[in-house]
Amino acid sequence: MKRILLALVALVIAGCSHRQSHNELLCRAEQMVFNRPDSVVRMLFPYYNDTTMTAVDRALYGLLYTEALHRSGLSTSSDSLIRASRNYYEQRHGDDEHLSRALLHHGIVLYRQHQTHDAVLAMKRAEQLSGDLDLPAFKWYLYSVLGDVNDNVGNYALTLSYYKQALNAARKCRNKQWTVQTLNNIAMTFDMLGEKDSLRFYTELAEPYYEDIDGEVRATYLVNRASYLLSTGQRQDAKRCLTEARAISPTDRGEKLLADIYVAEGDMAAAAEQWYHLTGSFSPDIAIQSYRQLIAYMNSYGDLRGVGEFSQRLNGVYQRLYERSDAAGVIALQAQFDDQLKERRHYRTAIALLSAILFVILLSAIIFWVSRRRINLTQAELTQMRRKNERELRENSRQMKDVVSRLHSAAGKGMVASADDMNALAQLTFAMRPGLRKLMSQLSVKEQQVCLLTAHSFLPTEIANLTISTPQAITNTRVRLLKKLFNETGGAKDFDIVIKEYFSR
Repeated sequence: MKRILLALVALVIAGCSHRQSHNELLCRAEQMVFNRPDSVVRMLFPYYNDTTMTAVDRALYGLLYTEALHRSGLSTSSDSLIRASRNYYEQRHGDDEHLSRALLHHGIVLYRQHQTHDAVLAMKRAEQLSGDLDLPAFKWYLYSVLGDVNDNVGNYALTLSYYKQALNAARKCRNKQWTVQTLNNIAMTFDMLGEKDSLRFYTELAEPYYEDIDGEVRATYLVNRASYLLSTGQRQDAKRCLTEARAISPTDRGEKLLADIYVAEGDMAAAAEQWYHLTGSFSPDIAIQSYRQLIAYMNSYGDLRGVGEFSQRLNGVYQRLYERSDAAGVIALQAQFDDQLKERRHYRTAIALLSAILFVILLSAIIFWVSRRRINLTQAELTQMRRKNERELRENSRQMKDVVSRLHSAAGKGMVASADDMNALAQLTFAMRPGLRKLMSQLSVKEQQVCLLTAHSFLPTEIANLTISTPQAITNTRVRLLKKLFNETGGAKDFDIVIKEYFSR
């Protein structure tokens, strides 16, 4: 009997000791996870399969381990660990800090699994819950991720909004690495929009921290600087920056700029080698541009076999991009969620509405699939389809008038066009004139907006207000687009005539 009692006491003491070690380990990990995530990954990895943890310890462990992985630039293909943490904190009311962190990192895993709508919804809930919390280190990462998500779908207005919120959070943390990383993101976004003055401004803001940063952040700063130098004709200085960046941490964007320099120097072989490697870029824009330039290069010296092969590969990129494209859904979901927050509705409304949208899309797809395979359509069915199309055209025309009216009103008040109105204008225009989508596929977002607004008879001053530009910049863009789209030379008014004629076909 005494031996049994002694054994029980030993087990209790061992259990208490193990429990204390878990608490101590997780407490240290939570203090380090924002600033030393690599150390946290190494610290927690040996306990991955530890079955002695309590539910509360296991939930915190799953959150900290996944959070440390993401902040270290690593990822996991499974969401089981972070999903369990999220479920635990959702049932434990009042712990908004841990729930918002679990939602964000579960959203990141879902996003990488291409479960985009569930991922964005989780991230937006994390944003909502963290609104009143004083967590600048967490908010910097949250806003950076949301900025990246919007950057991926071309929603640049919201991208810049999130990146600027991330910049404020990084400055509150007084973290130079985070500050420069965010300034780099803002500068790259403006570069994508063709706003070279803004690119220069935010790159110069990062310059005082240049000596204190390293790795990919330092390399990206150099690439941003090189991009601006190239735009001002300082090719050799830009090349030096890109060479230095490549030695630190090669990036696809930097390699593309180097290819542009090789072209300007007449070294087409070196440029072609760059394009060949960049066809495998994770950035669809860079991959597509590289394919196009490589195909043109092969065509110039008569490599028809290579042209055919790479054209086929390029078509595959377009197909995969089309199949994965969910930009409209991501943008719509965020707008919907924000509207619901303003109206103080519960997040379950967003889930229900999203399910309804998905159901309608699925139902429409089934109807379309069945209709395409019906061989013997009756005259009545054909008439019904024709009438349906006419109704859709009338509805599109009505919606187009509403959108154009709102944009004229916004321009008259000196306001910037809302993302929703610009997206609606593009979608309705492409629906009515499908040929425009192919014509404008080679343009940047800013250039597409100028084309669409010009085609709908907006004045240059109106276009300038709506796109945050000057009338002179809009005039220059129209002249450039005349050559780029139609291979013609002339003035801005010539472009207006040509694009309107093309639109009216």
